[in-house]
Amino acid sequence: MQSTKDIQFLTNDLIDKKRWDACMQSSANGLLYGYSFYLDCVCKGWAALIAEDYSWVMPLCQRRKYGINYLYQPPFTQQLGIFSQENILVPLAEIIQLIQKKYSYCEVNWNYGTDVSTLPTSVHNARATNFMLDLKKGYEEIYASYHKDLIKNLKRCKQFQLSYKSTDDFVTCIQLYKDHYQDRMPHLKDMDFDNLHSLCAYALQNNFLICRKAMNENGELLSIVLLLKDNKRVYNLLNTTTLSGRKTEANHFLLDSAIKEFSGSNLMFDFEGSDLPGVKSFYENFGAANQPYFHIKYNHLPWPLRHFKK
Repeated sequence: MQSTKDIQFLTNDLIDKKRWDACMQSSANGLLYGYSFYLDCVCKGWAALIAEDYSWVMPLCQRRKYGINYLYQPPFTQQLGIFSQENILVPLAEIIQLIQKKYSYCEVNWNYGTDVSTLPTSVHNARATNFMLDLKKGYEEIYASYHKDLIKNLKRCKQFQLSYKSTDDFVTCIQLYKDHYQDRMPHLKDMDFDNLHSLCAYALQNNFLICRKAMNENGELLSIVLLLKDNKRVYNLLNTTTLSGRKTEANHFLLDSAIKEFSGSNLMFDFEGSDLPGVKSFYENFGAANQPYFHIKYNHLPWPLRHFKK
């Protein structure tokens, strides 16, 4: 196993982004969230633990408050943690020792490839739900696995003559999401939405942003989804439905249409969660399977701060 002397802690300006992204590209558990451009957008100044040869990498989304360094999960970034190339022995125990020495508090999400059985007892972990749908099967086979409630709703929405449209207008998608959900998510600040704008602008310029919308026969926007795509997955980043859209099953129609569009490709449709009962059952209706990721937490804050941040 590698020793701690083989593990590099690098500030953002010292990270070789080309080697970093090459590791992400070749990692079995590589995800879009872990690429340098994504991190640069959502967490400016992120640091990293890295193997000397970049065979494994671990982004560190860090902040400092009241003189205390801590790790956090950036908004719109579901899973991070350690990403490694095939057949690489990652020095997990040493990594934990280093981050606990450097950061007094940690509350982050590690990716689905994490072996939590090897984590020390000083680190709490909990499973979080993420639904995945294999698009390689083709639409007819996917549709055959839809639950009865979804099929019923898709048949019902035909009477509303909905249309499925492509758009590059990610600004409207973000604003609609913000208008509908920001009150429920007070942790999301204007800066977080500014970062999301930067990410989407980059994604649009580099051809991996996909916006789709459902309209009624009068041209009214009923539901919109913002997707990102890499060589493995289509990521359901934002999805918003208006009140009129809920009355017409527009979101069922929209996601079914997106699944149909990308069916037959060598991709997975990543629904991005969720453990909320209503959302969870909605995604399950598409025949999606759970691929859990892991909520990682420890609290080494000094007393009395430790008791205020549980």
